[in-house]
Amino acid sequence: MKKLFPLAVMMFFFVSCEQILKNPKNEDAVEKTNKKVVLGNDKDANGCVTSAGYRWSSIRNKCIRIFEEGYRLNAITELKSEGTAKSAFVIFEEKGNRAELYLPNTTSSILLEREKEGNHYQNTTWSLQLNDGYSLLKNGEPQYAGATIEEKQITGSDKQEN
Repeated sequence: MKKLFPLAVMMFFFVSCEQILKNPKNEDAVEKTNKKVVLGNDKDANGCVTSAGYRWSSIRNKCIRIFEEGYRLNAITELKSEGTAKSAFVIFEEKGNRAELYLPNTTSSILLEREKEGNHYQNTTWSLQLNDGYSLLKNGEPQYAGATIEEKQITGSDKQEN
């Protein structure tokens, strides 16, 4: 009998603590919804998430990040001054004679073609030439050029070398 009394007291405390810890008022106040939070739901007509930097590539037939896969061309006026450059980007068909041009503040790309290897990529308005670097001309006037320095990823640590 002496063993059953402490066991009954402990059971009583467990049950009462469970009821105290449960707050039925808060359970009623919580509103259950089936709404899902969707991040990056600003897709274009091809399903590319533009806020994440993706654009549709007709050459690659998929969404790409042009600043990761393309060659950067900076505006000629910005290269001469020290302003912030708005860059154009170009990607090339791997085994073909087409290039895809992405200009700043535009939503669609421009396809350029060349007749054979070694020729310029062009359409009726734009011409992409390779001299000492890439030059992009609009109606014969230089608009963009490749950077004079090669952009490389910085690796290593911030510790001083010995």
